[in-house]
Amino acid sequence: MKTVLFDCDGLMFDTERISIAHWKEEAEKNGIVLPEDFFIHTTGVRDDEADAYMRSVKGFYRILDRLKKERFDLSFWRSFGTDGLNKKGLQELIEWMDAHHMPRAVCSSSDYDYVKGLVDMASFDMHIDVYVTGDMVKHAKPDPEVFLKAAEKLGFEPEECLVLEDSKAGIIAAKRAGMHSCWIKDMIEADEEMKEALEYRGESLLDVIPLLETGE
Repeated sequence: MKTVLFDCDGLMFDTERISIAHWKEEAEKNGIVLPEDFFIHTTGVRDDEADAYMRSVKGFYRILDRLKKERFDLSFWRSFGTDGLNKKGLQELIEWMDAHHMPRAVCSSSDYDYVKGLVDMASFDMHIDVYVTGDMVKHAKPDPEVFLKAAEKLGFEPEECLVLEDSKAGIIAAKRAGMHSCWIKDMIEADEEMKEALEYRGESLLDVIPLLETGE
């Protein structure tokens, strides 16, 4: 494994937990019952598929547009302060990769301005070599395009890449790309399809360091 492809929300930054708690609260306030698998269907997948699913939930269309706008409002996320959203082990992993001269990319279904905005909130330079975001691809996860495009830009073969993900769509996309994958649990539980697709798992980004050391 010669390079690492990072997901963004829920993997590098604690945005998924905060958003999910807010969406659950708003749904309850409006008398909307969310299915148990609501966030599995809406985390890390393409916007049109997520929208179609969310609008199929009775009454959710009434609050969807407002919640989506709030979800990607960088001024809200900046209120958490410098490093306030960093997931456990993020800085340690980046520093280890710097010391070992390992290139990296961020591969997200979200748009570039939002992703870059989150990265820039950290107090340390993450030295991201490549960004591939939702506005740069035709097909979002679980399609492998976002990962394959990042590998091409970095100059590596798929089998040389380690994908770090917290979503089912991302793990499946990594498998379809022919890449190694490590699932860092955030807000969803792994179902059987996801368990079959993932290769490694960790409790935090700190667990990725020994994985990379072993793979050197």
